Amino acid sequence: MSKRSERQRLRAVSTWLRYRLLPRWDWQRLGIATVTIAVLCLVFSGRFIPDKVTLRVGDISSREIRAHRTVRYVDVEETRRLQEMAAKQIDTIYEHLPFARVDAQRSVEDAFEAIARARAMRPPESIRWLAQQLSFLPADLVRAALEMPAPDLQRAHEVAKEQVDEAMHREIRADTTDLTERKRAVQTACTRQLGQSAPGRLAAAIGTHALRPNRVPDVARTEALRERERRSVPPVYRTLVAGDVVIRRGERVTEQHIEMFTALGMRNPRLHWASVLAILILVTILVVLAALHIAHYHPHVYQQPRQLWLISVVVTVSALGVKLGSSLLGLPLSGVQLGYLTVMSTTMAGMLLAVLVSPHLATLLVGMLAIQSALLMNGEMRFAAISLMSSLVGIYSVWRLHDRYDLLRAGLWIGGTSLLLTWVLGLMSQETITELSVGSAWAVLMSALAVGGFALFVAVLERPFGAVTHLRLLELSSPEHPLLKELMSRAPGTYAHSIMVSHLADAAAKAIGADSLLARVGCYYHDVGKMRRPEFFIENQRMENVHDRLTPSLSALIIAAHVKDGLELADQYRLPRPIRDIIAQHHGTSLISFFYQQALAGCEMHTPVLEQQFRYSGPKPQSKEAGIVMLADAVEAASRSLSRPTPARIESLVEHIIQEKIADGQLNECSLTFSEVHKIQEAFCRLLVAMLHSRVEYPSSAAVTHAHYDYEPTATPPEAVVDAPSDTPLTAPGRLE
Repeated sequence: MSKRSERQRLRAVSTWLRYRLLPRWDWQRLGIATVTIAVLCLVFSGRFIPDKVTLRVGDISSREIRAHRTVRYVDVEETRRLQEMAAKQIDTIYEHLPFARVDAQRSVEDAFEAIARARAMRPPESIRWLAQQLSFLPADLVRAALEMPAPDLQRAHEVAKEQVDEAMHREIRADTTDLTERKRAVQTACTRQLGQSAPGRLAAAIGTHALRPNRVPDVARTEALRERERRSVPPVYRTLVAGDVVIRRGERVTEQHIEMFTALGMRNPRLHWASVLAILILVTILVVLAALHIAHYHPHVYQQPRQLWLISVVVTVSALGVKLGSSLLGLPLSGVQLGYLTVMSTTMAGMLLAVLVSPHLATLLVGMLAIQSALLMNGEMRFAAISLMSSLVGIYSVWRLHDRYDLLRAGLWIGGTSLLLTWVLGLMSQETITELSVGSAWAVLMSALAVGGFALFVAVLERPFGAVTHLRLLELSSPEHPLLKELMSRAPGTYAHSIMVSHLADAAAKAIGADSLLARVGCYYHDVGKMRRPEFFIENQRMENVHDRLTPSLSALIIAAHVKDGLELADQYRLPRPIRDIIAQHHGTSLISFFYQQALAGCEMHTPVLEQQFRYSGPKPQSKEAGIVMLADAVEAASRSLSRPTPARIESLVEHIIQEKIADGQLNECSLTFSEVHKIQEAFCRLLVAMLHSRVEYPSSAAVTHAHYDYEPTATPPEAVVDAPSDTPLTAPGRLE
């Protein structure tokens, strides 16, 4: 095979592996998973490396070792001895073989049929053939069977059949001496009836060979009963009190010492590759399950490798937190103290994931991290329970931080939860008051460290991984932000419009339980692209309408460009991804109706290609917050055209705009439900009624100055539509901004 064909074959195999074997995993995500699994395996396997008590049975202890805490443990050897004694009280259960008797009788018949066939053959051939067929018969009986008279052979046949049938009616157990005893009885009966003659010996030989067990042990049922008896034996407990001597200097290590070391968490055996393999399998399962959950239920996270790297970093740092924490504290930590370090690292990881990624995903991952806690603590589920519950409280507490006092409240909630669980689980474990007091101090300290570590790592991880928190959104909402200051100076009308839209979006988001802060800050920046060409937008125009000098297609192109310009400014000022998504999606693929209608007026027929030229490039809103901003933007712009803003007119206008967006399919890709859209509509109406007061009637020529469109229609003022009677359908020709 040539080198070229070999390369082609390797390339084909690589392509198959990538697109067939791993259809849902690209190599980048596979690399993230592999790195995560490798780091977690190294951390978890570290507890198998001897770094404390490494004594084995038979060793001589070089120092005195005392119990550092009170512990109640199971005396395995004594418990096992009592269990085996109880299991031996259960007799073996046997299963009846229904065809054993028939098979034995068939064996007798087959033997005598073989003798009959051999007697019909010539002597040399008959002896060889019969010896081969009945190999259990000695040579003299083979010749005797061929030479004895037919009546003697028939008598031997009858006696053998009779004795075998009688023996098989009795119980013959496979794992006892029953078979030997029955063979002895058959042989005695045959020789008693036929004597020690050739017929008697032949009947005995064939009869004993035909016998077989008709009862076999039912291993499953017997073992189940014995196992039930073993489980009924209560474990034998021993108690080690803090300060008790576990082993003295110069004393030989026994199995009991090993049990005490294990119970105290002081024993670290040599690296056990079977255990490492088990850890690898368990960690792989956890990572794969987490990845599948993210892929199916959090696709927006799965599609962003930086978010996956962020999850990997948080999880691995949490696993390393125990060793890193003990090293930073510089203390020889005991098992209990290490347990509280796992609580700290798990709680901190849960809060970080809730703020930086998703609170729903954080809930799943802290459950897996709680399993990690049990692994690190040799299966002690107490700290796994504290880790899980404290993490859930932490996730709820920091989900939507708005100021530093929220962080303080989160610390108090987490500390209180850890303290309560320490006492509840400690009392269940029969700990002393001293141990409970020490555990309480560690619980409070670790809760404070968890909150402090959370605040530190949020600042460190937020920007490198493109995450956005509420604290970051609060920074972006400041009017002193450079981009907002530039928008205010270059396009003051657009800035004022954005502030009004933010009020609507904030109220709507709160009404449906969406992220109101994200919606509000998204509104601040959604139209920043307009400051590139502010004079082309009606809210910034003071004199003439520049669109009067342009063709409809060029005007539509300029209007649509403010989305692209906004994204460029967002990249320039490094705005977070959710804000950039709102900028890109706040118009979706809506039609720029006014200029489209102008273009139609100059054409003879409507064509889909022409309509596509007058639509925004999208994408459509992908989140609830982006959908809310789209609706709030359109509603606020349209509300400025109302010259008599009565509640009925406001409700009619809001309903028309929202239904228009729904009919155009702009909300198809976000997760807003009809119920939520109805709540959004009510929130808009409630706020607009409060914001818009009654105005003095203006002449129709002046009323147009109150319209707020992406453009200024010159032929038909929008009041001609919105000031129509309330029963007239709203069919405004312009695309409301």
